[in-house]
Amino acid sequence: MKGFRNYLLLALLIVFLIGFIAAGKTSPVYKAPVVQTINCNSVNLGFNYAASTGVKAPENTNTFFTIGVNNTGNVTENIALAVKPSESVPFFIQVANSTELNVSTRGYTSFGVYSPSKIGNYPVVANLSVSYLNCVNYKVIPINITVVNSTS
Repeated sequence: MKGFRNYLLLALLIVFLIGFIAAGKTSPVYKAPVVQTINCNSVNLGFNYAASTGVKAPENTNTFFTIGVNNTGNVTENIALAVKPSESVPFFIQVANSTELNVSTRGYTSFGVYSPSKIGNYPVVANLSVSYLNCVNYKVIPINITVVNSTS
């Protein structure tokens, strides 16, 4: 009986071994993704924007500002925004997630100023960029945020 069990386990092991070998021969082979690059001279990443360079944010509130973007290029562009203070500021800045903008369409991106706590003028720099695959075009927009009394 013990010998029969050993033969049965050996037969089961052989079946599993044959199964794994067959599975390895029939399963798809992993191939690393190929990074697609293009000649950026053949792509028009044209865009224009409408943004106010002086904005007001009431003290102790959350205020959002939009930047209109018009895709004048010949490809669907990925629009992204980064806004950084030029110096120390008494508030937080949050920007919208990147978005796609089809050819010859208008859209917008935005940023928020969260809980400004000190009245005054604060310079920030907005970097508005559009990209398509490995090509990037950007505009640097200086913006002055004026924190005003919330009752004004």
